[in-house]
Amino acid sequence: MELKRYAEIAYEQFGGLALDVVPYFQDFNMTLNKANIKLSLPEYIALAIASVFLSFGFMFAMFGTIFVLGSGLSGLVSALMLSIVVSGIVAALAYVIPLLKVNNRATVIRDMLPFAVMYLSTLAGTGSSISEMFENLAKVDEYGEVSEEAKKIHRDIDTFGMDVNEALRRGAQRTPSEDFEELLRGMEHILTTGGSVREFLRERAAKLMDDYERRIEKFADQLGLLVEMYITIVVVGSIIFTAMSAIMSSFTGFAPGFIVALQAILIFIGLPLISGMFILFIKGIAPGGIM
Repeated sequence: MELKRYAEIAYEQFGGLALDVVPYFQDFNMTLNKANIKLSLPEYIALAIASVFLSFGFMFAMFGTIFVLGSGLSGLVSALMLSIVVSGIVAALAYVIPLLKVNNRATVIRDMLPFAVMYLSTLAGTGSSISEMFENLAKVDEYGEVSEEAKKIHRDIDTFGMDVNEALRRGAQRTPSEDFEELLRGMEHILTTGGSVREFLRERAAKLMDDYERRIEKFADQLGLLVEMYITIVVVGSIIFTAMSAIMSSFTGFAPGFIVALQAILIFIGLPLISGMFILFIKGIAPGGIM
């Protein structure tokens, strides 16, 4: 809600400018849909423009104060350049973040899709309609982004009154996942040709599960290699560093207190930081449902 409110305020201030540049970013509208960013294209552009202006104003005020106090008026030029650089970074982030979110959603959907399709196959076996199948799927929070996509499809059918084929086509166009797109287009084809939806979903679930198991096996191999690297670099490396620093202190002019402080920083700050980054990296490459 905070993002929506910020976008509304930004649109009130920069809506006219945003509407002027909207024609140049029409393709980005689909990116926002795939990223599940619930803002219209003009609202998002206005948000980006507001963020650029705010970042420039804040950075210029901060850098300007620092440089004027330290270097006089000549420091304003440096403050201006740095503020422009930061504003450019903010503008780039406004463009890149939705793309990163699209990739992240595609990965999450890919990993949860085998289980979701198995669930849809079960529902199809009970005689549920397509609308009911996606309605029930949307209520299962464990499927995460797949449930979000199902919710949109059910909304198109139930609220907007679209026929099932059109809703499936729209769902296929806006999903960030190629696997989910293929699933929806396959369901549309089955409905058009009069085939068995249940059989199609069962076969698709089996294929997706095979792909998921292969990713699990690949992840297991990668995890073994990463654990060996962690033990070698972090555990063994820290022991060697501690021992070598103690030995080298006797051949250098560094005070013993400095060496002890350096070792303490490594043990109490460096190791936890590296371990935390290692855990985040593992979570990032792990297939959904593993961690």
